[in-house]
Amino acid sequence: MSKTFNLTIPFDFLLQAIAKLSPADKQRLWEFLDADLHDSTNETLDPEEEAEVATAYAEYQAGEFVTLKSAEESFRQGWDEAMTGQTIPITELWEGADAECQT
Repeated sequence: MSKTFNLTIPFDFLLQAIAKLSPADKQRLWEFLDADLHDSTNETLDPEEEAEVATAYAEYQAGEFVTLKSAEESFRQGWDEAMTGQTIPITELWEGADAECQT
């Protein structure tokens, strides 16, 4: 006779456990989650969107992506620049930017 029970694991504990996995196990987990998320998606993409997603995924796999600073880091940098006078006059801020409408 088998018994069923529910186990609640705090998300932080799950993240800690994942961090301790070997690279091979992390890859297996990633593939499982990717397949699971893909299978559960009811949304269908048109061929052009599929191509864009495939291109973005291939670029990501190849390491061709940009890592952005956190909001906190960006704010601190902006604050430091403002406090030390490293600013651009508002009249020059959008100079050279392409704009569809002008005021």
